[in-house]
Amino acid sequence: MRRGWLLVLVAVFGAQVARADDIAAVVRDYDAYAARADPVRAGENGDAAARSRWPDVTPAAVAAQTVELEAMAARLAALQGLTLTGEDALNRALLTDRIATDLAGRAFEPERIAFVTGDGFFTVADYAAFNTRIVTVADAQAWLARIEALPAHYAANVANMRRGLVSGFVQTAIPTEVAIATLREQIAAPVAESSLMVPFRDAPPALAAYRSAALAAVADKVRPAQRAALAFLQDEYLPQARVAIGAAALPDGAAYYAWEVRRHTTTAMTPAEVHALGLAEVARIRGEMEAAMRATGFKGTLPEFLAFVRSDPQFYAVSVDAYVARAADIAKRVDLALPAEIGRLPRLTFGFRILPPEVSNSSNGYLAGNPALGIAGGVMIHGAKVLKFPLFQLPAWVLHEGVPGHHTQIALAQEIDGLPDFRRADDLTAFVEGWALYSERLGVEMGIYQTPYEQFGRLSYEAWRAARLVIDTGIHAQGWSRAQAVAYLSANTALSAGEVNGEIDRYIGWPGQALAYKVGELTIRRLRAHAEAALGPKFDVRRFHDVVLDSGPVTMAVLETQVAAWEASEAKR
Repeated sequence: MRRGWLLVLVAVFGAQVARADDIAAVVRDYDAYAARADPVRAGENGDAAARSRWPDVTPAAVAAQTVELEAMAARLAALQGLTLTGEDALNRALLTDRIATDLAGRAFEPERIAFVTGDGFFTVADYAAFNTRIVTVADAQAWLARIEALPAHYAANVANMRRGLVSGFVQTAIPTEVAIATLREQIAAPVAESSLMVPFRDAPPALAAYRSAALAAVADKVRPAQRAALAFLQDEYLPQARVAIGAAALPDGAAYYAWEVRRHTTTAMTPAEVHALGLAEVARIRGEMEAAMRATGFKGTLPEFLAFVRSDPQFYAVSVDAYVARAADIAKRVDLALPAEIGRLPRLTFGFRILPPEVSNSSNGYLAGNPALGIAGGVMIHGAKVLKFPLFQLPAWVLHEGVPGHHTQIALAQEIDGLPDFRRADDLTAFVEGWALYSERLGVEMGIYQTPYEQFGRLSYEAWRAARLVIDTGIHAQGWSRAQAVAYLSANTALSAGEVNGEIDRYIGWPGQALAYKVGELTIRRLRAHAEAALGPKFDVRRFHDVVLDSGPVTMAVLETQVAAWEASEAKR
């Protein structure tokens, strides 16, 4: 009798171990696949073999990747009936969603549009350079190989865009013109000052020969490739760029935009549902903005107040250095308050970095560091453009891009022991941007906003993200014009005219991405409110923030599951 039960226990235990090994094998295979598909990220994660390559975007490579993904999707489907717990269950849920979303998007061949507003195939190398450190001969050889491989990477993307021209899957004129301006900046930069040479600036003198070889490669190989890409965009692409600014005008555009909404929000929300949510949020926040306006002592209407703060010199920095100094002061005040809000903080530091001219058109606000290479995170300052950004919005911006926003969340994910590489990725936009927007509100609890104007600035930023829900869906699903979008954002935020125009152009060229901020933030706020009500005096905000952050980026559905399990555990504690 005992022997029979023992055999049953051994069989059950053995099956559970096999199941765990199965999901672990799929995770390992996916991480290996991702390292081949995205060698830039793999190189930053320590994969030496990846550091000399760029992503292969040729149709043959994309087709091979699709076959791999379909095979892994089938393996995951076979595991869906098994009971998994802990990290195994989490890995299965996240990987299943990631692969399904990726495969769904491949039907649209999105690689045929190789750039968004301000970024694309022509800035990939610039950002890789900022996160590359050359100390050894192997480091120098790898970066030199990457420089020499850039022309082929440019050519593959141009070939994809030519396929887009034939099939009608093309970008609009506005982001195309920005791409042309960026390439001109890159070509105009002296070779020695190119961002591609940044990794050699602090390289040991013994590697001078590699630096010379890199200079020659930039001059003789990269510059001609950049000029060829520029000529293609100017002479072939721009004349055939899409006239209608909405994604709905693309072939199968409605389905494509619905996929972008799904990908960026990680929810099943439709564009119509997102639009309605945005309208409600803008109306709510506008009431709070009017209250904050009255707290400043201003006696006029909200439109009059917006005109006042946009034009009065007292609200703007006199120099970039003054702007950075103000930002640094805010960041240190946040550091003082942060341990009371989050239990586990990252070891990696961050600083403020000026975006070089070659990528000055980018909307990038934070560049992840690399703890393994000793590279700090960077909150990116957009040069002289910041002189047109109101200072009363600066606290919210620092909280969002730096701490406890992007830097805290991304650096923590980089430092979690045993996390699969795919879960360190920062491309679950709703989580990453949702946490950063939630961090702006967290600044209220931390005492960071010191004046009614700064409170108004925070609310203006929140209204900006809420307005995105209305504008992005308006442009890409409801046929809004650019002028209509500009008028809406201007009427509902304190953003300067330059900021408003830049933002609208960003939404035009990057469908769906701007929706993630509010969807993610509202999810975190809702989960916190539920936990506070359910736990009462047992609620610990530090422990809540830790459970949100300690698994790395996750989908909104997984976040709900994680917080619910934590809430149940806390109730018993």
